[in-house]
Parts: sequence; structure tokens; C-alpha cells
Amino acid sequence: MCGRYYLKSPPADVAALFGVDVRDNFPPRYNIAPTQPIAVIRNDARGRREYALVRWGFAPAWARKIEGRPLINARSETVAEKPTFRAAYRRRRCLIPADGFYEWTGVAGAGRARRAHCIRRAAAGGAPAGGLFAFAGVWETVTDPDGGEIDTAAILTAAAGPDLKALHHREPVYIAPARHALWLDADERDIAQLAALTAPSRAGDWTHHEVSALVNSVRNDGPELIAPDGDLPLFS
Repeated sequence: MCGRYYLKSPPADVAALFGVDVRDNFPPRYNIAPTQPIAVIRNDARGRREYALVRWGFAPAWARKIEGRPLINARSETVAEKPTFRAAYRRRRCLIPADGFYEWTGVAGAGRARRAHCIRRAAAGGAPAGGLFAFAGVWETVTDPDGGEIDTAAILTAAAGPDLKALHHREPVYIAPARHALWLDADERDIAQLAALTAPSRAGDWTHHEVSALVNSVRNDGPELIAPDGDLPLFS
């Protein structure tokens, strides 16, 4: 799954990778949490690619108001059929920029905290590990009883691949740059092509290391959250 992630790349890098105009001068965020505003790349009503801020926590269009536990993830295996996400998957997909995300292992209690791990793209093609990439997402607009509109989004997940299955049985779906256009532009006639984009990752796609418990609190936000824990070995 993906319940916390970070985006430290500057707006200019986001604009360049996704081919959009980014006018927000947003700061690095190292502890993005559910219900917070997040950056997404989507198509506007004319089919043009745009940058937008939405709420992380999906709500279907028929929802009268946003309440209860936020739907932060959508399972890629069922997103095309599940009534909550079906319409958004067919017509309102998005890309969610990120530099990495977090996962936890172990069981809390008896004075012990769960162990947090920072996960990034692995080094490839001469490029170092880390760097800006995109999660697959879906978005929907909810109209409240007063007529106000709220855009909401969820991150798609798949069964964890070999790099991450020791941490969790699910992982967020990564969309490679060469497939950004297909993910955003495919219409209902092309929907079958999208299944290949949401397959589990391959060995060597991700790298991870253990980090301090600072990330456990959403009140903490800074580059120290992604630094390897000094008392623990770096592993990948």
C-alpha cells in the first residue's frame, strides 16, 4: 500500500518531467499524509495536461460529503469494476509526482515502535537511485450539500514485487515516463491496455533503507526523515 510519501523535487522539475505549467512555488514535503492536499497531473476538460492540487482521500461522485476513513488507495486488480472507482478509472486517471514513499514493518507495543523504511526508485541506466517519478492515480470531484466542489484522489496499488514483498504485501503502482501519455489519454476503447501498466514491479526496480521513527508523526517534516538511521545498516 502507500500511506505516506514524499516529494522533494522542485516545481521546475515537476513541470519538466510531466510537461505542464506549474505556477505553485511549493516547498519540499517529506511526510505527505492522507487528507492533505497533493499535487497531481491530469487532463483538463479539453484533454490538455494540467497540474492541480487535490485532497488525498478519494470520494465517489455520488458522495454527499466526505466522511469516514479516507480511501487513499485503490486496488489495481479491481479498480475497473468496483463501483467506487470504476468511472474515475475509465475517465479520470492522474499521475501523482513523488520522490519516494514509506512503509513500516514489525509490531508496535511493549515499548517497541514499528520500523520505518524509505523506498525510492533504484539506480538504473547510469542514473543514481532516487529522483522524481509518478504513481498511478484516479481522481474524482465531490459536490457537497452547499454546492462546493472538492477534487479527491487515490493511489493505485498492486501486489508487491520482489524488492518490497518483505516489507508489505502491496506496493503503489509506478508509471514509467514513456507510459505517462497512455495512462492519462487512453479512452474507454483503450481501457484494456491499462492493465499492463499496473502489473507488480520487477526485481531491481526499488531500493529501500531503514529510517528513524521521526516519520511516524505527521507533525515532522524535513530531509532528516529520509536519511538512513545512523544506528542501522543501509540495505536494498
